[in-house]
Amino acid sequence: MAVTSSSPSPTPIANPKVRAAGKSEFGKLEIRSSVQENVEPLGAPSCYGTAEDYKISGTYKVQFTDTANTVTELALPSLTGFIQPRNETIPLKKLEFPGHDVFVITPNYTDCHGISFYLVDVSKNGAFLLQFLTPEGTFDQYDFLPKTELKVKKGLLEVQHGGAPGNEAVIEQHFKPDFAKHVMEKVS
Repeated sequence: MAVTSSSPSPTPIANPKVRAAGKSEFGKLEIRSSVQENVEPLGAPSCYGTAEDYKISGTYKVQFTDTANTVTELALPSLTGFIQPRNETIPLKKLEFPGHDVFVITPNYTDCHGISFYLVDVSKNGAFLLQFLTPEGTFDQYDFLPKTELKVKKGLLEVQHGGAPGNEAVIEQHFKPDFAKHVMEKVS
């Protein structure tokens, strides 16, 4: 017996709002929802933000438009929403590596223990989602501690990690980019 839903499928919209964006010498990166976003107040204070913050959901795609106006779309199926203090385009943080600009996508601006983020590499070769290669496995996203910043030092991505309940230790982790393989490999 087939189960059907009484709610209609979201209708694609012609000109979706740019939810997040960043510019590089190689082109521009934009995140848009292919359906009308649902924007509502978070409603109650929590680890994710204040009651006045916005909970924004949609069906998001990442688009890169290079300097020759060639458009590439990247899939981030687990990116389904944002929690932000304002309902406006989010400027994407850019980390610079030689020949590469790496954009940081942080759907939620805060959290109690770890802010999840994605990385998109932009270069003369196009745009690619970077995966995190760790001894525990390969992941599309990773997290860093609230009130810390992602940094690039000596060609490595520096991430403050840890601080989970029961284990409050903060660990400084380093990832070495392998742009040809589209990975950030944990080296310490």
